[in-house]
Amino acid sequence: MLPIHKIIWHEWREPRVSVRVPEPEAMEDPEQIRAYVKAYEWGGPTSALQLYHLQQLSRMIRPADTIVDLACGPGPLLLELAQLYPECRFIGVDLSEPMLAVLREQAAALKLSNVETRREDIRFLKSLAPGSVDVVISTSALHHLPDTQCLRQTFDCAKALIRSGGGVYFFDFGLLKSSDARRLMVADVAKVAPPATAKDYELSLDAAFPIDVVVRAASDVFGNSVRVHASRFVDFFYFLQSTYDRSTASADVQQRLDARRASLSAERSLELRMLGLLQRRLH
Repeated sequence: MLPIHKIIWHEWREPRVSVRVPEPEAMEDPEQIRAYVKAYEWGGPTSALQLYHLQQLSRMIRPADTIVDLACGPGPLLLELAQLYPECRFIGVDLSEPMLAVLREQAAALKLSNVETRREDIRFLKSLAPGSVDVVISTSALHHLPDTQCLRQTFDCAKALIRSGGGVYFFDFGLLKSSDARRLMVADVAKVAPPATAKDYELSLDAAFPIDVVVRAASDVFGNSVRVHASRFVDFFYFLQSTYDRSTASADVQQRLDARRASLSAERSLELRMLGLLQRRLH
C-alpha cells in the first residue's frame, strides 16, 4: 500500500515545481512490452485502477457504439471492454507496432471479433472521419506526448472525432514536485512488479504533465463539456471525462463488474475505494 502520508509530506516540503522529462512516444522493446502486459494481468498491481475505469465507462458506453482507445498499447482496458460490450466496435490506436501485435494476438486468443487496430499518431488520426466515434478514451498514456502543444492537438483530434452526444474519458498521472515522493511510488510498485515495469513507471512519473497544464488545455478545447477530477493533497493523478452519463450498465455488465470486484484482494479493494474518495473537482 502506498505510504500516502510520506508522499504528502515530501510534496508539501518541496517548494520547487519539477520539470517534466519526456519519454519515448512508442514502446518497442520486447522486455518492456512483456513487463507491461504482465503488470495489467488481473489480480496484479493495476487491477483496482482497471476496475475503476470499467465502472466509469459503464456509464458512458451504449450498445453499438464505436470506441477509440488512444495510445492503447497492448490494450488491457480495451480487451476488457470488448468482452463486456461484444456489440460495440473497439479501435486501438498506437504508434508501436509490437504493442499492437500483442493486442491483436490477445484479441484472437479471446475470440474477439469487435477489436481492430490502427498504427497512427493520436494527434491526427487521418483514417477516421470526423464525427464517426461515440467515445474516445485514453488511460495512462498522455504523458508519452512530447509537449503541451501535442497534448492540445490530441484533445483537438478527440473533439473532432466525437459525434454529437458522444463522450471522452482520459486518465493519467500528474507531475509530482518531489523526486522523493516519486521514488516512494516507484518503490511501492517494485514490490509487486518486475524491474522493467518499475523502471517504466519511474519514467512515466517523470514525464507526466502538470495537472494545471492539462486542465487549461482541456478547458480550451472542450469547454464546459468535460469535468476534471484530480487526487487530493498531491497531484498524483487526474480523470478527465464528459460531464454527463450517456448510459447505465446493463444487468449483465453490472453482474460481471460485481464479480470482478468480489475477486479483488483486500488491498486492491481498499485501493479501489480510495480512488473514489481521494478526488477533488478542478473543472
